Formats: sequence, C-alpha cells, structure tokens
Amino acid sequence: MQKFWKQINWMKALKIAAGAVAAILIAEAMGLQNAASAGIITLLTVQNTRRETVMSSVRRVLAFCIMTLLSMPLYHFCGTEPWTFGLVLLLLLLICYGLHMEDSTPINAVMATHYMLAGGVTSGMVGNELLLLLIGSGIGVCLNWFMPRNRNRIQRMQQELDGEIQGILERMAVRILETDHTGYGDSCFAKTEQLSAALRREIDIFLQNQTWEDDTYWMRYVMMRREQCRVLEEMYRQLLRLTQIPEQAKPLSEFFGEVAQHFHEGNDCTALLARLEQLHTAYQEDALPETREAFENRALLYCILTELRTFLQIKQQFYLSLPEQERKQVFERLAQQEEKP
Repeated sequence: MQKFWKQINWMKALKIAAGAVAAILIAEAMGLQNAASAGIITLLTVQNTRRETVMSSVRRVLAFCIMTLLSMPLYHFCGTEPWTFGLVLLLLLLICYGLHMEDSTPINAVMATHYMLAGGVTSGMVGNELLLLLIGSGIGVCLNWFMPRNRNRIQRMQQELDGEIQGILERMAVRILETDHTGYGDSCFAKTEQLSAALRREIDIFLQNQTWEDDTYWMRYVMMRREQCRVLEEMYRQLLRLTQIPEQAKPLSEFFGEVAQHFHEGNDCTALLARLEQLHTAYQEDALPETREAFENRALLYCILTELRTFLQIKQQFYLSLPEQERKQVFERLAQQEEKP
C-alpha cells in the first residue's frame, strides 16, 4: 500500500484538478454554453512534457477545424439525428487516424454532440466551441509551462554513473596485479547499463520540456559514457585471461589508478594520452618474453593498453567536439560541485 501511494503523481493530479476548475469558471464567466467541457479539455491537454502538451493542443485545434467542416454539411442536409453524429464521428476518426491525431478525437467528438444538440452548426456555436477549446488548451499549456526542471536530477545521475565507471577503473588497477580473479564479476557493467538507460530517459524528458530548444549536451554525454563502458567490458575480458603478472603490469596498474583519479566531466584526456604513449614507448623498449606463456600475457597487457587508449580517445573526441560555451558550462558545474560541502 505504501508503494502504491508513492507511485502517485500528486503534483500532476492537483495541477490538472485546479486547472480544470479554473477553465470551467472562466468559461462560465464568459457566458459560454457547455462550460464544463473546458475542464475536460484541460484534463486531456496536460501531458508529461511541455512539448507534448503544445503539440497535442495544436493537433486538437486542427481536428476541431476538420470536425466543424464535416458537421456543417452533414447536420444541414442529413439532420441532427444520432446516426448523423455517427457518420461525423466515423469520418473524423478516419481522418485523424490517417494524420496520426488519435488523441484529438475524444474532445472533438464531444463538441460534435454540442452541434447536434444545438440543431446544427452556426457561427455562434462555432465561436462558443472554439473559445472552450482555447480556454481549456490554454490553461493546460500554462500548467505544463511551470513544470519543475529535472536538470539537477540529471546531474546527480550523471555523477553516479561517472562514479561507477571510476570504481571499475580502480578495481582494474588492483585486479591487473592478480592472477586469481575469484569474485571479480561483471555485475558492475549491468549497473552502468541500468544507470545510463535511466539517465537517457531522464534526459529525454528534459529535452521534451525545452519546448523548441534542443540542449543535447547531456544526451551526447551519456552516449559517450556508454561507448566507454563497452571498451571497459573488453578490457575486463582481457584482464580475466591473465595467468601471470609481467613486470609491465605494475606501471599499467598505476596508470589505471591515474585515469581513475582524473576521471571527471571536464578532463580532455590530453595529458593522460601523452602519459599512455610514454608507457607504450617504454613497453616497446623492454626485452622480449622468453616463454610462450610470458609472451601471451605480455600480449594481453598490450591489448588492454590499446583498449585504454581507445577509452581515453572517446572522451577526448567528445570534449573537442564541444562548443566553447558548453566547455565553459562544464567547468562552471565542476567549480560549483567543489564548493559544495
């Protein structure tokens, strides 16, 4: 029962109820017929995001025009009988289905009954119904315009995802110096996939609430992190195949720790890539392994080093693709995070 109450969107329910009452009161104050319909229109207008709400209102006005154009000749020539309403509704449904405006049919079907009960379509009735539509839709749009922004939630989820990836790097720094990988499972990758999926859903809501602006930074960011996670999974598989600990594993372990230490949103990875090239050059100068097993383990370290280069290059390419304004915003966010206790 407690879970049931927590799942209820109290804010949205209260917002719709208050908006519906306001729409009815405004319609009554203007002396409109069928004023209660304005409240129903408000109910049907409020969607989960601003963009959805605006677009549904536009579709509803377009469907109203179609419904009125259908009602005028049919009610005039066929009379205002129930079967005539059925014909109007059938044609309206077919047109709206064809135009992918199914959500616009319920309220316009109700308005078609208003025309029928009024004895047909008159200029006065058209104005009355149009005002009901504008009042209900207008209040619905206004309600959604003041939806709480989820930018802070996105940033918290982004930091959680980055923290998980940082933890993976730190564990690799330790495990690369071990041949016994008992208990070293891959559940961490399921966790990062779950976090990135949840973050993408939250970002999608954020984008929909931008109305006409497209701030796609966070979506590009989470896709970059997902790509890095795929590279980490490949490194994990290579690491599990190690059966010896070559002397080259220690500096690579230290480098993993260095990457984890500097793993944050604003790092362009230039210094880390330069450090990696130094490590790669040092490996090339080392003497060749003398046994097959030593050679295979050295080759695995080389593969891990190559994947680590790809991991860093993904972040570097992402950073270099950012406009100067977005880079500035990144460092402003990091500065604010450091100021927090």
